[in-house]
Amino acid sequence: MKICLKCGSETPLTDQLCDSCFRQFFELSNIPPAVNMVCCKACHSLKIPGTWLEFSDLESSVSHFVKESVDWNSEIGLTSSNLVLNQLDPQKFRVNIDCEGKYQNLLLNAKLKTEVQIKFQVCQICSRLAGGYYEAILQIRTKRKKILNIAVEIIYDEIESGPSEFFTTESGPVRGGYDFQLSSTDKARSISRDLMVKLGGHVTETNTLVGRKDGRDLLRHTFGIRLPSIGVGDYLFLDDKIWEVLRIDRRRTKLVMLSSPFRQKMVEVDTLRNIPLLDSPLEVQIISHRESEYLLLDPFTLQTVEAISPKEWKVGNVLALRYGTETYFIWD
Repeated sequence: MKICLKCGSETPLTDQLCDSCFRQFFELSNIPPAVNMVCCKACHSLKIPGTWLEFSDLESSVSHFVKESVDWNSEIGLTSSNLVLNQLDPQKFRVNIDCEGKYQNLLLNAKLKTEVQIKFQVCQICSRLAGGYYEAILQIRTKRKKILNIAVEIIYDEIESGPSEFFTTESGPVRGGYDFQLSSTDKARSISRDLMVKLGGHVTETNTLVGRKDGRDLLRHTFGIRLPSIGVGDYLFLDDKIWEVLRIDRRRTKLVMLSSPFRQKMVEVDTLRNIPLLDSPLEVQIISHRESEYLLLDPFTLQTVEAISPKEWKVGNVLALRYGTETYFIWD
């Protein structure tokens, strides 16, 4: 029977020591009694060699730093640690650390303590933001407020979902559109192309010299985005017929006629500049019908109207659009 080399007990052994003696002998982890970290006072990002790590609050930044500062025995697997933070002053934390890990089949625990001294700096992103830094100007122009609102919402979504180094220094409405000062030229160019694909129109790019650094010219780019006044789902009055906009792809749009023969066609967006846009359709009440003959209530005049449904139409919704003094019915 094998016995513990230290106490002589005959319990199961780990490296010829019983569990109790092994735990006394084996060092699971350690940390210096005091450690120093650098944190951004504005955004709580933690400075590490070569970059900054983003955190939502100071406690999260300190917790990450302490966990990374724990030195684990190289023979330990399945390590984990739980922290209790006690803030002593704005720049100092006392931290209790419960460590756990496995050596072979033996679960080991250790309790560590350390004090974290924080040195506050301003990270590059916050410094640029505070200094009004921007590389590109995005100018959105359109005659239609609805299209402008869609474009502005897309851009703000890109800013909010993008990395922290992509931000707007200043943004707001201007006459005829909306302007953004953006921190990244590449991102501004990508957004411009995305808007052109989604909403149509065209983009012009210009640049101005704003200085020199390390022997290279520093340029600030301006992206002028001119959007059309039509959007997907709009209704147009063209060639004495009602058309719906199905798709917009850069400078071309696909239309579908909403009455027989229901044909489709591609046209240049610029050719629709002066084409009348119709208000959103209203739902029509069906009074009665016999086969394809319907009696409808015109929602604009509140008068009953006789109409014949298209041959291929199956019973569904009927909508109405108004242009001038005429009501046009859409068999949806």
